[in-house]
Amino acid sequence: GWRSAALFVMRDGGEAVPAGRSAGRAVMGTVEGVLPPGSWVLEDRDHALTVTLLADDMDLSDADEVALGQGANLCLVGRELVQFASAAPTGGAGWRLSGLRRGLRGTEWAMAAHEDGEPFLLIEEERLAEPLAALGLAGEVGGTVRVAALGLGDAEAVEAAAPISGETLIPPAPVHLTARAQDGDVTLRWVRRSRAGWRWSNGADVPLAEESERYRVRLLNGETVLRSAETAAPEWSYTAAMIAADGASGLTLTAEVAQIGTLAQGRAARRTISI
Repeated sequence: GWRSAALFVMRDGGEAVPAGRSAGRAVMGTVEGVLPPGSWVLEDRDHALTVTLLADDMDLSDADEVALGQGANLCLVGRELVQFASAAPTGGAGWRLSGLRRGLRGTEWAMAAHEDGEPFLLIEEERLAEPLAALGLAGEVGGTVRVAALGLGDAEAVEAAAPISGETLIPPAPVHLTARAQDGDVTLRWVRRSRAGWRWSNGADVPLAEESERYRVRLLNGETVLRSAETAAPEWSYTAAMIAADGASGLTLTAEVAQIGTLAQGRAARRTISI
């Protein structure tokens, strides 16, 4: 019986600014059990997702490869974005989701942070509202957006607050990080990803989506940073002179590479290297 509600963005001074009406009710619920980490480069056929929706009349459905390629059955599980190919009812409001595509849009980092009872949300574009964008406002990363909703017949508005983490501003971690030793140097190479390119277009690289291409490279011995550098190309050499100056010969180090975006630094790709 959800009939939508009037939305208001709450300014710091307590002023309620109208932001239109909410959409129809979302398909949402909670996850039963803990979803283990899985492959984010192949279909995850080892694990299934068990969810309990908020109402018995909420439905989930199957999706074929074409529909999945167009973004169907995208859901937020905790902080990880997942797609599912098959949805089987288990009774009442329960569902078992399988044929999972994991860690979508750079959220592979969230696979290790799942919890029992975490929120599940089916992402449907027509049900999304962007209250700040509707008002021409921009939230500050680390801040909070406060939204009030007033439904038909409600005497008082219901208010909710959510932190602004800025996930859409963070470049995803690079991939295919390799290390090659030659003539006393160790050269790192990698492939960047883009927060504005999630489709594989033949014959073209993904868009940069940043003002310039820059990376921060760090070499760590345990928790100690031996060397930090920036580079404008997807490669960097740890030269023999640097190795000698750092006293790193014979050590096993952790190499971290993160893209420096226009608005935020991305998460790092990591691998161990033997010097």
